[in-house]
Amino acid sequence: MVINPVRQHHMVLPEISPDAMEPVREIVRILLRMWRKSDLGFVAELGVTELLTNVWKHTPGDCELLIREMPDGVLVGVTDFNDALPAVKEPVDDAECGRGLFLLAALTEELQTQPLLTGKQVWFRLGRTLADSEEGADHC
Repeated sequence: MVINPVRQHHMVLPEISPDAMEPVREIVRILLRMWRKSDLGFVAELGVTELLTNVWKHTPGDCELLIREMPDGVLVGVTDFNDALPAVKEPVDDAECGRGLFLLAALTEELQTQPLLTGKQVWFRLGRTLADSEEGADHC
């Protein structure tokens, strides 16, 4: 039996800004490529951008990004130090904002907000079926 260690990447992002979005998306792409989960890249990058944009717009200060490989996919979490919890709700047709988390919830297997002693973590999980992961695996 082969036991795979949990692979993850954690980084602190001081004063997140729009300029940081592309480099962070590149890190996500590289990690998923290394973990042979590139097929999850589009939604993972979209989700990271959404979560970090919410921090930039609504939370002053630092945040932390965690990307963790899971046996059937990946978990991505963003922690900030503002206690206000975001609400995931269906947006009004003519609303100019408020669609991001609603769309992310529709694209992911799970989207959760967890209050912490100071702040919160918003995370999502992307998965794939065993058949999908076996198709892309290299068989020797």
